[in-house]
Amino acid sequence: MADYPLYVFLIVLGSAVLHASWNALIKSGQDRLLHTAAIIFWAGVISLPFLFVAEAPARDSWPFLAISNVIHVVYYLALASAYRTGNLSFAYPLIRGSAPLIVALGSAFILHEPLALISWLGIVMVCAGVLTIAMRTGQQGAWVTTGWSLLCATTIAMYSLVDGQGARLSHNVTGYGAWMFVMEAVVFIGLMILLGRGPKLAAYIVMHWRTSLLGGVMSVLAYGISLWAMTRAPIALVSATRETSVLFATLIGVWFLKERLSPRQWLGASVVVVGTMLLRG
Repeated sequence: MADYPLYVFLIVLGSAVLHASWNALIKSGQDRLLHTAAIIFWAGVISLPFLFVAEAPARDSWPFLAISNVIHVVYYLALASAYRTGNLSFAYPLIRGSAPLIVALGSAFILHEPLALISWLGIVMVCAGVLTIAMRTGQQGAWVTTGWSLLCATTIAMYSLVDGQGARLSHNVTGYGAWMFVMEAVVFIGLMILLGRGPKLAAYIVMHWRTSLLGGVMSVLAYGISLWAMTRAPIALVSATRETSVLFATLIGVWFLKERLSPRQWLGASVVVVGTMLLRG
């Protein structure tokens, strides 16, 4: 596809692996919210030096940075809650698989980036695959996890559209991403302190610095790649390609977290991946 170069597509696939991996680290943490906060903390620390070496984003992009910050806080809270109440192999596909439809609609009607018919076919397949994975898991509290997951999916769609447009207006993706991660860390850690969890978070960061630092590195790389890609290809296509992380997360859930999948869920994961590939056109 002319407007989605192959090299960009392949790099975004790599970011999908990173994204699935740091989500698995959140799931494997002893306290989902503290582990999420620790990863956000390290993402901010890692990004801090770039504030001094990268050119600041253009003025037009700052409102998008502010809006993105608010959306991301809600996203992280919903993400931690989804993983606290459900399995990675249930919550993650529902979160990531529901977002492409919202992003595609937003791109078409708000950003005026319409998709080809084959891309819409891919969206239908993604949604069908997600339902196949999510239904009949037999886990306790599935409806609660579904609620948190759908809220998380909505925030993903919102920040994808906001950050995609903001990165384009920034004229400097590195500067935009650095300010975004640092602002998120300041706001989220401040929220944890207000909730009275500051001392526990500090102790958690010290005790689990290796895994949370690794998660921070992967988070910065995964979303940094996506920001870069959205300045070179339609936002909906980049967002859809990232959803191949569903398969990677499913495999991580099975191999490392010892979660079990039914044949129906394996089929659903395959359908999601095929649908996501069709979204590229």
